[in-house]
Order: sequence, then C-alpha cells, then structure tokens
Amino acid sequence: MMGQSPRYYLGEFFQFVYAENPGAFLGLGGGLSHQLRFIIFAVLVVLGLGGMLWYLLKKETSKVNLIAYSFILAGGFGNLWDRVVHENGHVVDFMLIEVVGPLRTGVFNVADMAIVAGVILALCGEYYFDGRKDKKAK
Repeated sequence: MMGQSPRYYLGEFFQFVYAENPGAFLGLGGGLSHQLRFIIFAVLVVLGLGGMLWYLLKKETSKVNLIAYSFILAGGFGNLWDRVVHENGHVVDFMLIEVVGPLRTGVFNVADMAIVAGVILALCGEYYFDGRKDKKAK
C-alpha cells in the first residue's frame, strides 16, 4: 500500500491508507528522538508485556481476563514487531474510519484493534463479572 492512493469502501466510510506512526496512540510521542522512542516504545513495552505475561501465568484469573489480556498481549507484540522490523522504528497503520464529516478515527492497524478490544473486555470484565461476584458474596 505504500505509495498508493487510499482505497475507499462503503462510500468513504472505511479507508485503507498507508501511514507510518513513529509514536503511540494517535502519534503521541512521535516527535521524540529516535533513541528515546526506542526506550519508551520498545524497551518499556517489552518490560510491560513481559510483566503482563508473567502475571497471567502466575496468577489464577478469570476466562474473561485471560482473553482480554491475551488480546492486549497480541496487539502489543504485533506493534512491537513492527517497530523492531522497520529500521526507522515506526509502526505501519493502514485503516481509517470516516464517521461523519471531519469526525474520524486516526489511522490504525489490526494490532491496535486487538489492544482496544482487550482493554474494553478487561474493563467490562472487571465491572460486570467481578462486580457480580462481589454482590453474590454479600
């Protein structure tokens, strides 16, 4: 897709467009130096993902949390892989949703979708499933 025009689907609602993201969510931190971005978005991410994986392996957790954290781990490792493989340390994003007029998402990728789905599932799991257990215990 690099160097190609965007492809539109469902009118202009969904687009495939090539973008390289030097930072995190919506390019946050993209203006930092290459070395600092490597420390934050590679080294700290490896430590964070490793800690999350260790936590999942050592602590008994619900199936909902296991699935949620698996999505987060998969997305995190996917973006990490992109950063390590591309010599400039960027993540390739390629999807964009044009909601209405100027209202649209940032450009994202499948790994980002997995992370967001995992976070939403974890939050719902904590609120709904764990909250339900607390009510039964009373």
